[in-house]
Amino acid sequence: MNTKIIFLIFLIYGLKISAQAGISKNPSFELDSRALLHVKQDNFAARMPRADLTSLLPASASGTTGNGTQGSIIFNRETGSIVQNDGTAWKISDPIVTTMKSNKMARFIRTGTVTSSCGTCGIACGLTVRTCSTTNITFTNSSPVLNDISSSVSLAAANSNVININQKGLYKVSFKSGAIDISSPLCLGVVINLQSRLNLELSTSSDATWRPINNTASNSTAGALSVSTLAPGSIDVGQSLTFTYVGVFNVGDKLRLTLNGTQNIGTGACTGLLGGNDMYFAMNKTGNAVSEIIIEKINM
Repeated sequence: MNTKIIFLIFLIYGLKISAQAGISKNPSFELDSRALLHVKQDNFAARMPRADLTSLLPASASGTTGNGTQGSIIFNRETGSIVQNDGTAWKISDPIVTTMKSNKMARFIRTGTVTSSCGTCGIACGLTVRTCSTTNITFTNSSPVLNDISSSVSLAAANSNVININQKGLYKVSFKSGAIDISSPLCLGVVINLQSRLNLELSTSSDATWRPINNTASNSTAGALSVSTLAPGSIDVGQSLTFTYVGVFNVGDKLRLTLNGTQNIGTGACTGLLGGNDMYFAMNKTGNAVSEIIIEKINM
């Protein structure tokens, strides 16, 4: 008889701790207090409590409540992260996510006005294509620059158009120019295509030749600017140049940015004798034209 009672007790105890997990998207879902797994009601994370009794759980961290968060391990499918609440704070335990969240970056600010000259107009310059010079874009180390990865990336000098790669790795390079100013002569009844171009170029320690690895071009609206009168001097036709490039670089690699473009006068008449002769694209350094390059080292 005693043997049967003992067996019955163990049977009941075994049934008690082997309760099935409950999973539901219904906000009114009541989980079984004996469950070892349940799902957050926002449907983004699965919680696996280490214990099912409040008395056995550590104190809840600030901002977290309930038995489902205290002492829990959570997998978040939005971020691919695994986090653990030790009763004091949430801690990321997934080594891959921990490394990726430790990414650092460098930000260099463009210094001075960059001008790509398209030549002069003279007496008349209708029905011509003006090719604009390739000009280096220079950056500075002065404030508000930051560089958390100086051992990996650095400017060749305090003010330089060359960025040195000092450590092999996967990098993300992002640039924004702000507004591009255009200077054209006095034109009447013209259709003119204004195209500014930005090149990201690479040279290596074994080959000093600069080679483009990314090209970004900006055209005026619908590819051409059609106006009855185009006044001389500097104007803003709403162009800007931005890009993001991800690639692997080696020790000794160097990066630089260059600006060039074309001014294609398809129809109409232009003259440089009245009001202005120079034709160019320019990145100035006022207002929203202040631009930056951000380089991020991606750790995997």
